[in-house]
Amino acid sequence: MKSLGERLAFLRKERALSQAEMAKLLNMGQSTIAMYEKNKRRPDPETLERLADFFDVSIDYLLGRADSRQKETYPLQDETQARTTMVLLEPGVRTLLADPIFKNIFKRLPNLDLTPGEKELLAQHWDLALQLIEKEKSRLQSIDKKEKPPQE
Repeated sequence: MKSLGERLAFLRKERALSQAEMAKLLNMGQSTIAMYEKNKRRPDPETLERLADFFDVSIDYLLGRADSRQKETYPLQDETQARTTMVLLEPGVRTLLADPIFKNIFKRLPNLDLTPGEKELLAQHWDLALQLIEKEKSRLQSIDKKEKPPQE
């Protein structure tokens, strides 16, 4: 069975990343990555989860307890939970949730014990902000297209 270090080195090389590049992407030190790969240090549970998300593999795969990279799926209680879980599994969403700016915001949410009305208000504000961002990006793209000379 392969060790955590062997799995990490394999996954990193599979993505054609140096230890320094991987460390930068994960906001870690290069020496930390090297120590993990040499099995001289083990990541804490939160870091292990970040590594698994980064490589889109299960924690069991990283630890050498499973040969399948695929994450386990569990029966869901209802359709809403199923939709939420599917969205959270999207790589782009995981990346967003791992971003320190958003991570700090989302960490605060469970402590607020939001009412349904407060959740709706928060969703409306996020939706409005996203609409404004999309509109501005679209406007800038149309300006870029107008400024490009026609190709012959």
